[in-house]
Amino acid sequence: MQWLSVEDFFHMGGYAFYVWGSFGITALVVVAEIWQLRAKRREILRNLLNETDSHPN
Repeated sequence: MQWLSVEDFFHMGGYAFYVWGSFGITALVVVAEIWQLRAKRREILRNLLNETDSHPN
């Protein structure tokens, strides 16, 4: 597909809603996944720190 202008590029040959919607949903899911993984990592690290603090050597 050849685009003669920026408007043609963003219109995507009539499929703009599908194309840009797909990109948007994918970006949203990737951001949500990263956020969830970071929250889980913080929780695991907090639990490990609490375990090591509660067990005297």
